[in-house]
Amino acid sequence: MQEASTRDVAADTGIPKSNLARWKKQSSDILHFEGTMKRFHLHGAGRPVMIPNADGLEAFMHKRRDAELALTCTHLVNYLKRNHKPWLEQYLSDHRSGYKSLLKLLQQFCARHGFTRQKPARSKQTQEQLEKVRQEFAQDFNVAFSGFSPSVIINVHETGMSYDMPPHSIWSVKGGSSKISSGEKHSYRMTAVLSVRANGEKLPILFILRGSPVAALKLASLRPIRLVTTMLFKRAPGWMPGSGHFTFGTY
Repeated sequence: MQEASTRDVAADTGIPKSNLARWKKQSSDILHFEGTMKRFHLHGAGRPVMIPNADGLEAFMHKRRDAELALTCTHLVNYLKRNHKPWLEQYLSDHRSGYKSLLKLLQQFCARHGFTRQKPARSKQTQEQLEKVRQEFAQDFNVAFSGFSPSVIINVHETGMSYDMPPHSIWSVKGGSSKISSGEKHSYRMTAVLSVRANGEKLPILFILRGSPVAALKLASLRPIRLVTTMLFKRAPGWMPGSGHFTFGTY
């Protein structure tokens, strides 16, 4: 095959002639390659990084977010201005719309390194304080439950779910009333309890519905959301009985 022409090899294999011509020029490097054969790409492939010291910029971004400080493109530009001012001035002068090009470059850099645009949220405690509480709880938990096997330790999390939600808009006669009855203005709500054992085994989802224990469940309204094997329970009115535990009845 090395003695055949590029056109014949392309016709037999379906590989583009441009690839074959490039491989022919790199044949000496490919045949005398002494590195690992498990690497799928040649060294130096991929898009070159335009921003100087990209690792330092990424570390700066993580440092600000770990300290729960705001991170915007303005902070990135100030970082480049302090540490790579000659490159920044050259980049702005080489582009017709220097600021717009720089802004797009920084946005692409953030997206490529796992950052997304989000609305800032306020927290009552810093991340360091929360991490300290987590470590203290982990130590107390390991001491208190060290004699239990992972199969009997269950981590439980509950989240609210809404179903049969009212429509956002409806069709109504032009010039007529768009009122609906009070029974169709609100959605129904249930609590989904997600449980997983310490050994990684996931338990079936537990759906908790509010209502009297003797009421019948209308399973027809739940069919669109029954995607997995579930256990359905109804909870009596009120949050906590006198014993401090929920009393469930299976239906």
